[in-house]
Amino acid sequence: MKRRTFLSVGAATVGAATVGAATTGAGPAGAALASGASLASGASLAAATPQQALAASNVFVTPAVPRLVVPQAKPGERIAITVTAPGGDRAWTGSARASSGVTTVVVPVGPGYYDVAFELPGRTVTDSFCVLSKIAGVVPGLGVNTHFGFGPDPWEPNVLAPMVAAAGIATVRDTQEWWGAETAKGTYDFTLYNTYHDVLVKNGLTDLPVLSFNNALYDGGATPYTDAGRAGFAQYAVELVKQNPNVAAVEVFNEFNIPTFGARGNSPANCQPDYYFKLLQATVTELRKHYPGLKYVAPATAGVPLDWMKVVFDSGGLDYIDGVSIHPYNYPASPDSLAQQVRSVAALIQSYGVRRDIWISELGWPAGTAHLAVDTRSQAAYAVQGAAAAYAAGVTDFYWYDFMNDGTNPGETEQNFGLVTMVSGGASRPKPAYVSYANLARQLSGAARGHKPTGLAQDSPAAGVSRVIIPDGAARTWMLWASTPTPFAVTTGRSATFTDTYGEATRVDGTNVFSVTVGKEPVYLSTAGAIAVAPAVRHQLTAKEAKRGEDLTAVWIVDNTTGTRRASAQLVSSRKVVASVNVPAGAKKSVDVSFGAAAAVGWRTVHASVTEGDAVVGKLVADYQVAEPLSLAVQHVLKDGSDQLRIRVSNDSSAAQTASIAWTVGSAQGSASAVSIAAGAVDERFISLAEVASGTSYDVTATLSDGTPLNAAGKVVIVAASELYHAANKTIAINGVNQLAGTTPTGTSSQGTVVVTGYNGPQDLSFDLWVTHDADKLYLTVAVTDDVLHATAGGDQIWQNDSLQFSVSSGTPGEAQSWNEIGASLVGTDVDTWRWSGPATGALPAGDAAIVRSGTTTTYTTGVSWADLGIDPTGNLISVSMLVNDNDGQGRKGYIEWGSGIGNGKDSALFKAFTLDA
Repeated sequence: MKRRTFLSVGAATVGAATVGAATTGAGPAGAALASGASLASGASLAAATPQQALAASNVFVTPAVPRLVVPQAKPGERIAITVTAPGGDRAWTGSARASSGVTTVVVPVGPGYYDVAFELPGRTVTDSFCVLSKIAGVVPGLGVNTHFGFGPDPWEPNVLAPMVAAAGIATVRDTQEWWGAETAKGTYDFTLYNTYHDVLVKNGLTDLPVLSFNNALYDGGATPYTDAGRAGFAQYAVELVKQNPNVAAVEVFNEFNIPTFGARGNSPANCQPDYYFKLLQATVTELRKHYPGLKYVAPATAGVPLDWMKVVFDSGGLDYIDGVSIHPYNYPASPDSLAQQVRSVAALIQSYGVRRDIWISELGWPAGTAHLAVDTRSQAAYAVQGAAAAYAAGVTDFYWYDFMNDGTNPGETEQNFGLVTMVSGGASRPKPAYVSYANLARQLSGAARGHKPTGLAQDSPAAGVSRVIIPDGAARTWMLWASTPTPFAVTTGRSATFTDTYGEATRVDGTNVFSVTVGKEPVYLSTAGAIAVAPAVRHQLTAKEAKRGEDLTAVWIVDNTTGTRRASAQLVSSRKVVASVNVPAGAKKSVDVSFGAAAAVGWRTVHASVTEGDAVVGKLVADYQVAEPLSLAVQHVLKDGSDQLRIRVSNDSSAAQTASIAWTVGSAQGSASAVSIAAGAVDERFISLAEVASGTSYDVTATLSDGTPLNAAGKVVIVAASELYHAANKTIAINGVNQLAGTTPTGTSSQGTVVVTGYNGPQDLSFDLWVTHDADKLYLTVAVTDDVLHATAGGDQIWQNDSLQFSVSSGTPGEAQSWNEIGASLVGTDVDTWRWSGPATGALPAGDAAIVRSGTTTTYTTGVSWADLGIDPTGNLISVSMLVNDNDGQGRKGYIEWGSGIGNGKDSALFKAFTLDA
């Protein structure tokens, strides 16, 4: 518990919008109400109908037609309206004139997520909304985490519960914590729980209460560790269930295996599995006396700590568990490793000769600007990839974390896990992930048929393509995605339905090969007939690189080499025919196409349909990462032995560019106007930092010829030459052999911080570290003394093992806003690696790490290219931190950290500063 039956999504229609004045209280069916304009000033939130609450939050369920409030419109003003789908395709345009009351406009679009811009005189106001197709009911086993137990501000159940139900989500995971329910021994007040639970019931939802955490009346407020403390916790559990005796299951505690929850106060429990087992046993034993039919979900671990779980299970924990729950977070990486994590838990359970359900009671990805966040569309994609992969791997219950953003700062990771925005003024707004999750519920509803989704299976029907097959009686659905845009094609014996990530559906003629671009955002193909992978892709679209202001161009390839007649096809995007082609039988043709100018930077996706005659035979995608023609990079460097600020403006376009550059460093200012930069060239200048105090802010702006500003701001951290560590210029063979033995190490564990439970000295765990480099790579050599080598976890969970973790950033400590975190572990005879953050995530390229165990010494050698690190070594300044994790077979005992900013919070300011020796 952390804190379009109407126009298609690609259709652009121009016309006059329907305009009317929204009335206070209940407006027209489906009418959207401005924040504070209706529900907050008229009917109370508690009295609002679910339809009113949904409309207030711009959520519409067919057959309701979106009616949007135009905020800030003044009577008589002309309004231009532009509606766009994810990726930037224009879905609808219109115009209106503001009325004397609250101005509303009807937007005739079908299912999907949309951004809308209202252009008013001298200003533009933006908003978002969604249209969901109707669903017969919620999908059991599909859940979401909420924080209603924190209180109604901003977690307002009357606003949010209708949104949960409309999505098709069946259950919320929440609770009223022990400390707030029992304020005097034996006296309980569950008003908070009962208040939100009543709203859930009214909206057809169920809940999974989480029994948590500590209480000042027991064990000094620490995580329960005495018999008295455990008895108090168990009685709290009995009293909570008494409020809702029909509840199906409860979850016993949350993430006991990490200090945030398992080591509160001065508790010897200290996250240890034996203490968790005692708490589990005491709680379930007491609950069974009162509620024999209740089910128990546990241990709700952070990550997938197999060794920790094994200790619980060895003690008899599975006798007290009906559903084994895990929280396998791995953001910002994709869910590709999720199925393996689930299978590893299944294998552990099976080793005890019993069967237990597996639950993922938390999983999510934050969407924002923080170091570990993803963009909103990736969040939407990973939400459904993760859930589908989990069900296919055998998970019975899946809960997204969490339903609503817990704040409004995009730079704070914990505030941005939500499917919807934080409630303000009695309303929320959907994010793309809300719509993708709701669309998945609709795809699963056939497989569920009133029960939890079963029978799903995952495989790879083509290189790079993931497929989850969702059964639906005699019919079936293929859910497809890929990490990069991949051409794919199918044949169907009967007509089929193609549905995109956000719910737009297109009928597919079963007499033709159907071509599709499979990418990060999953798509669905559903049919009651046969479906098979086609032997060849008939239509594909390949995007070319684009800069802002340039045309979005692509190559459309039509392959008719196996055809027996001429192919006459049209490529249609935003309801416009972009290109037409005639290809003789036995031939193949490539056509250059343009989709207009790239108006903005970022992830731009053009969706296009291919028609042959009256049939839609393809749904293609051209993906662009649109960048500015110029790029600005500012870096604190060591040049000729002195600290300087390097300003680089690079021309990444194919034409000469002009820019003006201005900078402020502390109180000093400077500028250069009309700087001409040839295509592919770089303008570079240096600002001396000799008189600049550490912590001084800088601000640099490069203004393009069209007035577009590029900005870089930060602070410089000056580290005295005597305090810099030195990375020797030395190439290391990546073979697990310490080639630097006998030389002075860069650092040792005796200089670090020991965070190990029951630490028994250097023979238990200690290490020497060497950091070196060459023009191509950064090298780490670490010689670890460890009395017991134990490693069973793989992929993103290798931090649970005996393992190495290290972080690297550009510049001095605290200057970088993003950095690399990398790990390596010897699992059996295999070297497992993982990058949790950096320019890329996932396993390191082959050959970047080697590990050899000899006696009680484990030697790690790693070499990662500067390009993969995203660091320009010519700046001669980097920051490094590292730690060695310890696991002796009963779960992770802890770690020894050299530097900091990895093990207990991610903070590059705690790294150590290095200069790269020549």
